[in-house]
Amino acid sequence: MNSFIFDSVRKAAVVLILLVMAVTASAQNNFQFNPNKFDADLQQFITVQACLTPAEAAKFFPLYDEMNNKQRALFWKIRELKRMKPAGEEECKRYIADIDRMELEIKQIQSNYHARFLTVLSASKLYEVIRAEGRFHRQAMRNAARPHPHMGKHR
Repeated sequence: MNSFIFDSVRKAAVVLILLVMAVTASAQNNFQFNPNKFDADLQQFITVQACLTPAEAAKFFPLYDEMNNKQRALFWKIRELKRMKPAGEEECKRYIADIDRMELEIKQIQSNYHARFLTVLSASKLYEVIRAEGRFHRQAMRNAARPHPHMGKHR
């Protein structure tokens, strides 16, 4: 069980790191990342890929956004901790423990919300939502790595 949680937290951290890298790369290429457009595109993609009805989407996405906001707050705290340089061994141990605790909390939030999602979606639809979210993020990473047409060949 602990290895499953660790693997899941590690996967979530990798996705976050890739997303931050994509946003950073886009910003370096004078590309303006629009979080509202990103979220709208994500919701549209999930809706289509998971075949959500308008009623299902209307019930699901407020919960989904709530979950993401809670997780995002922890991601930012982790990011801030990782930017700091601890002064000694004890502070390093404390930072590591804090990061581990927050990563587990992120996974616990996800698990709790999965249970809540199952009150508005069938298990098979939720499974498709989870798969669609992963595909969207992978596609976003690939797109962020490509030069944008309005930027020419200066890469």
